[in-house]
Amino acid sequence: MTGIAGFGNNNNYLMNSRTNFRSEKTETKNADKSEEKNVEKTKRKDIYAEMPIRALGYSNELGEAIRPLSPMLANLSWLPAIAYIGADVADNYRQDEYGEQEPSKKRASKQFLTQMLASVFLPTAAVKVGQGIANNAAGFSKSGLTLTHRENISDMVLNSMNEGEHKAFLNAENKVDKAAFKDSLAGKVDEITKHKKTHKGLMKPFYAAIDFIKKPLVREPKAENLKAYTSAVVDRLVDARQQLLDGVKPEKMSEKAFNKFMKHAKDVPMEEKQSLAFDAIRKMEKSKMFNNRIIKSIGGLAALSIMAKPIDKFVEHVVIGKFVGPAIDSINAKPKENTNETKQA
Repeated sequence: MTGIAGFGNNNNYLMNSRTNFRSEKTETKNADKSEEKNVEKTKRKDIYAEMPIRALGYSNELGEAIRPLSPMLANLSWLPAIAYIGADVADNYRQDEYGEQEPSKKRASKQFLTQMLASVFLPTAAVKVGQGIANNAAGFSKSGLTLTHRENISDMVLNSMNEGEHKAFLNAENKVDKAAFKDSLAGKVDEITKHKKTHKGLMKPFYAAIDFIKKPLVREPKAENLKAYTSAVVDRLVDARQQLLDGVKPEKMSEKAFNKFMKHAKDVPMEEKQSLAFDAIRKMEKSKMFNNRIIKSIGGLAALSIMAKPIDKFVEHVVIGKFVGPAIDSINAKPKENTNETKQA
């Protein structure tokens, strides 16, 4: 009996050993599969999200920042940005975050919306707001006028002189009566404060939003400040024009520019000489306005440098991560099967 009992114990031992061996073997296989899975699921390096390639997405914002200086370069700056966005969207369409070649329209759609927000709309808005802050901050200077109001007044006076309106106020000495000329511009000065830029098409809501953001920062000009600045511009331009006609170098004109004027104005009819004088003072005034535009551009670039990373994180983690992304994923999503009900059936 003892032998039989011993045999039974040995048999149980062998069965337990086999069970334990199978269990260990299964665990080993599962561990191997888990390790392989972890190796396979290593995220690929997204070159479009890292510098310097990521900087291409901001080329249009850089262009918008310098638009006051060069509208043509601002327009051309959109080409690298468009190419960058197209390449990034195509890359995300072809492969997933782990490098698996699995084309996905949903993934491409999410990346397209991400780029439109993070590389176009929000950074451009930041640039415009930065320019607006720099523009309106100038309103706290001695003149009490924003950079835009100053530019508009200079343009208005130059256009009036270009159309020959100042010639209607020549006195007996054939010189412009500055007081009378200033009075004639009073109505145009009022129009400057009333003028509002209108934007049409798809960009209208975008610029309306920017105007809403900038509204608390806008400094409305006072009538006396507008009148004083207009008077200063008229004095500067009319006096410089007369000095050139008299062969005297204006204070703000370079020696090189003055010599060039004198060379071309030598032995020419008075009417042509007056035209050359106007061209010279127009260049002087445009140079002065160019300095104002530099200030605007600096404001836009500063705002972009401060807001670029926060915008990227906000779009990725909040807008796309919590709202837009899940909404896109839910489109045509297959309902999960109830495994418990399946087993019971």
